[in-house]
Amino acid sequence: MIRLNNYIIKLLKNKLNRTDIDESKLTLLNKGKFANAYVFRYCQENTDLTIKDFSHCPWPVRITVGIIMTKFECNTLKILEGMSGVASEAFLLGRYTVAFSYIKGTPLAEIQKKDTKLPKEFFIELEKRIREIHKKNLVHLDLRNLGNIIKGEDETPYIIDFQSSLGTKYLPKKFRKILEDSDISGVYKSWKLICSENLDPEKEKFLENFNKIRKIWIFKGYPLQKAIRRIKRKINKS
Repeated sequence: MIRLNNYIIKLLKNKLNRTDIDESKLTLLNKGKFANAYVFRYCQENTDLTIKDFSHCPWPVRITVGIIMTKFECNTLKILEGMSGVASEAFLLGRYTVAFSYIKGTPLAEIQKKDTKLPKEFFIELEKRIREIHKKNLVHLDLRNLGNIIKGEDETPYIIDFQSSLGTKYLPKKFRKILEDSDISGVYKSWKLICSENLDPEKEKFLENFNKIRKIWIFKGYPLQKAIRRIKRKINKS
């Protein structure tokens, strides 16, 4: 762990061209297993970054999943730069490492555990922001995971973790709509679970219908995990 911390600090010093980078300002947020990123926060004065790093992964995973996911998340956030509700200022720190602005707030998963309710306006704004992402020809695909939606300090919704997202520009319209509906179903799922008001009947019906589709849904669950499990099985057999 010390070696990884030193590695991240070295990357920050080189990329930011600063000598005042302080390792004590680096905090581990999530310890990724096998093919998942270690997630750090670096907070010092006017610098507040989320850092995702795959360098700890086994070599076969690091040079495939690590490189692909790092570049993909960075490029996705650059496409969404300037939009409300997503991280900004994304840049590559290294071959396996991406950094972007840290979002202060509380994941809806934690809010649900506390049995706290949020106002209807929060979810109306969340749906609006998701549809803006769709206009950029992107879908998130993991919004049914309440950990990927954050109530920011400004009380508005933020969307994180775009490593499972997908570009939709060249997809058939019907398939694209299904993928976009998957994102919207995540909005309505969280609305139903932790909103202080019930879902509108139309949205309730939408969610019921989509849940039926999910029984045969090829993207059910966390899409990346399936690919990771396949890679892991191959490595274990070798």
